[in-house]
Amino acid sequence: MVKCPKCGAEVEKPIKTWKLAPKGRKPVTIGLFKCPNCGAYFRKGVKE
Repeated sequence: MVKCPKCGAEVEKPIKTWKLAPKGRKPVTIGLFKCPNCGAYFRKGVKE
């Protein structure tokens, strides 16, 4: 569960996820979330 940066509401699941792998570093999974209260879209790193 991540919090919306605008209103602070809890968001459960990301809309989509993808891997971000900088050269020579460990890949990070990024999730795109949409807040159910204010409708804002935001990205956060997620753990699998």
